[in-house]
Amino acid sequence: MDAGLSLSSHGAASLLHATPSGLIDTRSQYQHVFDIYVPIAIGVFALFVLATLLAVIIYRRRPPERAARWYEHDRLEAGYALLLSCVVAFLLYITLTAEHRVDTVSARERPQLVVNVTGSKWEWHFNYPAYGIDLYTGTVGHQDLVVPTGETVRFRLASLDVIHAFWVPQLRYKHDLIPGSIQNSTLTFSRSGLFAGQCAEFCGLFHSTMVFNVRALSAAEFTAWAQRQQATGGAGA
Repeated sequence: MDAGLSLSSHGAASLLHATPSGLIDTRSQYQHVFDIYVPIAIGVFALFVLATLLAVIIYRRRPPERAARWYEHDRLEAGYALLLSCVVAFLLYITLTAEHRVDTVSARERPQLVVNVTGSKWEWHFNYPAYGIDLYTGTVGHQDLVVPTGETVRFRLASLDVIHAFWVPQLRYKHDLIPGSIQNSTLTFSRSGLFAGQCAEFCGLFHSTMVFNVRALSAAEFTAWAQRQQATGGAGA
């Protein structure tokens, strides 16, 4: 929670670990997956390196007449394939389980604010349907995505062309935008601040211009900001 972002939930402690404030910390879910992936990856890498080094050391001076006459080992290859299949199945299980838990809590939450986030080459469009506010940032615009703290915010993520990724590194939050579908994320910002974000999927020539800032304000400051935006027609962030 130190990054200031959580997935909001009330009465869903049985699904995820609840923080003291009653919110649900999504970081712990993905950190748990990360803590499983990394040791497995290190173990597999170490196994291959060790096997390669042993083969080089043991057989480095083998004379031609002692070269192996066989080129396949069905049992060894079948065992290797089975082991890899089991590892992949296990990793898929823990990944999809964590995704399901987070998505379940997100779907059950009633948002206090909805923001439509649309990615296109090479611009972000932030639409606030309840306020009639439209903001743009990227190749042309330079307006912040403004959200209130302590309130549930639902982001409806969509793409107009290719796959983009809505990524806020400081908050450890990233979600893909898939063309032809809408992805929903329900988030709560626990503290005020300015958080830099960008597209995390290479989407073409000007991919590097798809940057944005998330500006988290107190509820009162956000209301005042929204009123100014409505009064000026959303001319500035």
